Amino acid sequence: MPTSGAPRREERNQLLLALPRADYELLRPDLRDISLPHGEVLFEPQQRITHVYFPQHCVVSLLTPIAGESSVEVAIVGNEGMVGVGIFLGTGTSSMRAVSQVPDDARRLTVAAFRRALARGPALRRIMLRYTDTVVSQISQCAACNQRHCVEQRCARWFLMAHDRVGADQFALTQEFLGQMLDVQRPTVSTAAHRLQAMGAIRYRRGHVTVTDRSRLERASCVCYRAMVDDYARAFA
Repeated sequence: MPTSGAPRREERNQLLLALPRADYELLRPDLRDISLPHGEVLFEPQQRITHVYFPQHCVVSLLTPIAGESSVEVAIVGNEGMVGVGIFLGTGTSSMRAVSQVPDDARRLTVAAFRRALARGPALRRIMLRYTDTVVSQISQCAACNQRHCVEQRCARWFLMAHDRVGADQFALTQEFLGQMLDVQRPTVSTAAHRLQAMGAIRYRRGHVTVTDRSRLERASCVCYRAMVDDYARAFA
């Protein structure tokens, strides 16, 4: 018979794992396992948020809309975080579009259940305060990166961030979607991906990316990737 700790050992979301065991066990009955397909929209700007999401292996993009133009990615969320931070900040709607970018599994919690968990004790609130600070930092770093660094560096940074969150060397990603995330045309993404492939860092075929040499991918990236990793590590040290 499985032990009571088995579900926690299977948990991959870092925010949920940071909870004390007693808090996690109280929250667990309200968590629902779901699968997020590629392109699934979790919520739109100004739309009422009904659920928050804790990715397990999937990656969700947060995009800011621009009137008359395509949305621009400002952050990504994987198993290090939660989608729906606005609820923690006290708003009932989102200012961004949240869309599943790398399809896979997640855990979902109703807003009511999340608020009950916040009210039960200080642990979840402390964790969310630290996490929210890293989200703000990531948005700021991404804005600077998009202004200062070339597409190849930004592409390498994005692959590294996805690799960290998916927890596997291979993940699904189309060039069209990556181009939207990096705010460049598909041919530009294709050229950058081919350069990374030529140096042996990745293999990119038929909408699937395989990280073949992470150290080379890190060398191809800009300093922004390491800055984001270090910021998260400091927050949860």
